[in-house]
Amino acid sequence: MEPRLEPRPDSDAEYLHGILESMARIEASGYKLLKELGATPVEEVFTAGGGAQNEKWTAIRERVLGVPVRKAEQTEAAYGAALLALRGATTGS
Repeated sequence: MEPRLEPRPDSDAEYLHGILESMARIEASGYKLLKELGATPVEEVFTAGGGAQNEKWTAIRERVLGVPVRKAEQTEAAYGAALLALRGATTGS
């Protein structure tokens, strides 16, 4: 499906808000699909990276997802990847 970026709102803030809303809806669709495939329903979401610092983005996600969105204890995005690499290195997997 081709992205629709036209007609572009006059306000940059309105444009960004629309993009963030759309991203949250895509995230919600992913969680819905996982549930349909038998995964445990999401009860809360932990966020990391630069977006974890943005209160507006967090509020949009909470509203669209319908669950609390909490800032991870360690918000550096590479931290989780490093933990997974460490686990793989120590378990031989």
